Amino acid sequence: MEKPVAIVLGGTAPHIELIRQLHERGYKVVLADYLPNPPAKKHADIHEQVSTMDGYAVLEVARKYNAKLVMSACVDQANITACYVAEKMNLPHPYSYQLASDITNKGFMKKVMWENNIPTTRYIFLAAGDDLKDFKLRFPVMVKPADSCAASGVKKANNPEELNQFLAEAKKVSRTGRTVVEEFFSGVEVSVYAFLQDNVAKILMISERLSVIEGEKQVLKCYATITPPNITEGANAKIEKYTTEIANVFHLNNTPLHVQFICNGDEVSVIEFAPRVGGGISYENIKNNTGFDIISSTIDSYLQRPVNAIFKRSDRFFSVNLAYGIPAVFDHMEGVEELIAQGYIDSVHYHKTAGTTISDDRASGGRIAAILVSGTTRKEVLEKVEYIFAHINAYDSQGNQILRKELYIKE
Repeated sequence: MEKPVAIVLGGTAPHIELIRQLHERGYKVVLADYLPNPPAKKHADIHEQVSTMDGYAVLEVARKYNAKLVMSACVDQANITACYVAEKMNLPHPYSYQLASDITNKGFMKKVMWENNIPTTRYIFLAAGDDLKDFKLRFPVMVKPADSCAASGVKKANNPEELNQFLAEAKKVSRTGRTVVEEFFSGVEVSVYAFLQDNVAKILMISERLSVIEGEKQVLKCYATITPPNITEGANAKIEKYTTEIANVFHLNNTPLHVQFICNGDEVSVIEFAPRVGGGISYENIKNNTGFDIISSTIDSYLQRPVNAIFKRSDRFFSVNLAYGIPAVFDHMEGVEELIAQGYIDSVHYHKTAGTTISDDRASGGRIAAILVSGTTRKEVLEKVEYIFAHINAYDSQGNQILRKELYIKE
């Protein structure tokens, strides 16, 4: 009997685990990704080189293979396409195409949160062609495309000159020319990973995010996370409260939810959210920390099967460290396997394959690999990370060392 076909949108590293689990469930997996050699390609049965943002092209692929499931676990914009194709083909999906489209618009997201007293900073939303008038926000401000993936086009403007420059750049990154300008809220940035069950957000894990803004293009780069974060009990309580309120206000249920907050003492402010699994290897970090399989639960969410979010948090500390490279053509890393054998590294997941170009014009362009480290204390984790970056290297196709050895989590 022929296997049912599942279309996976995006060949990112975390989708390797998604493909593996779909195979376990008896699916034949077709990967849709515009890149010729994305990380997940060799794990799929078939690779169709189409853009995950091209709904019509993905619909044709789904019809070609008579797909029974079309999904993405970790890519915001691909969720829109998945829901679009699912509705066209009467396939199961976790929420409507309209809702998927609306909540990937940061302007719509901010408006609904503001109207429902969910704490978020003051903002201005600019539709395509709108000019910036009556600017009353306080500098510094964050400038964002309204509908980009991850941190693409996100810049921090400290004065009117930078604001105008970054707005022009953000409009080019946006697929629709829409942008958001919002006041900067300082504090500890955290990523909240939840699963929504019975209209309540079950908080699986909260990770502190370490980021830097650098380069001529002022690119925002997250280079590490650590769990649990250094925040107050008051902030923790508000995170639980407002994560559930986000789910209810936006009519989301039985789906993963990834929310980014800034915490300053007991006060919190929502940056943005997405009803999906977090990026990178957060899925593995969640499983190590709680025993909860968020990839499996996401498949059930797409299949509209109820998920029972049972988990227990570990008392260990976990850190994901993103190894960045300078612009080059990546070839390989050295020292990783030895450090895994010695117990310094728990696991490594590669964002780049040999022959892939490393760039510094966006955060994801410079990432070579994600390195997972754990320990009984925060201090132990930080010491392990320092040792790791002193003993690993990355090389380009000419044999030059290209790893940014200075960019790692420190106290």
